Amino acid sequence: MSNSIKIWACGLLAGLISLAASTALVHAEEDHGKKASEHLNEAIKSGKSGSAAGVISHTEQAKKELIEQNKDHPYTHIQKPIYGEHQKAEHDEEVFEEMDEAIDEAKDGHIQEAVEAVERASVHLREKEQSR
Repeated sequence: MSNSIKIWACGLLAGLISLAASTALVHAEEDHGKKASEHLNEAIKSGKSGSAAGVISHTEQAKKELIEQNKDHPYTHIQKPIYGEHQKAEHDEEVFEEMDEAIDEAKDGHIQEAVEAVERASVHLREKEQSR
């Protein structure tokens, strides 16, 4: 084999490996988002059945999934943020704020308020997944 064919083959192999790695990263990110959404739905069900412990547990699990998702794809924040410029990051911040509020409300025994906060978090999570 000539050197140009060897170089071409190595380049092709490197391209295939990077494509496989990026595809795996996208699937891992989607899996964490899907699992977080499932946990939020379970938190809503728990709250509607009156279980503060269920709201707390499932919401904390959703937070863990989103933290893992953010490790796979971290957001960078610019010095002067412009509203609407970084939609995914903005929705992500709202999701975490609402989840924290839901946990606090559930710990205080305010189940209805906790459910409402989890529902808002769930909406922001869907909007995050749909945004650019």
